[in-house]
Amino acid sequence: MIEQQAKVINVKNDQLELEAETSSSCHACEVKSGCGTSVLAKWVGRKFTRFNAKNTVGAKVGDQVIVGLSEHALLTGSLAVYLWPLLGMIVFALISDAVLLQDAGYRDPIIALSGMVGFALSLGVCRWFLAKDSFRENLTPTVLRKL
Repeated sequence: MIEQQAKVINVKNDQLELEAETSSSCHACEVKSGCGTSVLAKWVGRKFTRFNAKNTVGAKVGDQVIVGLSEHALLTGSLAVYLWPLLGMIVFALISDAVLLQDAGYRDPIIALSGMVGFALSLGVCRWFLAKDSFRENLTPTVLRKL
């Protein structure tokens, strides 16, 4: 279970609106003085992410809570968002490459366009898949405890 501390900023029925500070791994890195990511993080400043979770611990506005997300949910969500669209783009481009004539003058733009279509269709399938209630339940963070 991956855990993160968050602050309750709003309570609606049994749902909490939470705000967690987005941190990079630069705080623990040994080479942060020479790292571009560290310099950019200092320049941009602190960032916060807002999300919702079910109120299972009776938290109120202003409380600090620990939320958790299973590693399986993180892996599944990451694969859906990053891998599927990329695979869709590659598969559509390869199919159009196999179907088109080798000496066609318009071949490259059509392959590129079909790759973009595959990417867009895969994103649509991903969005539909992630919007399903059964899958959304698995990807929703869980409030583990109040601090």
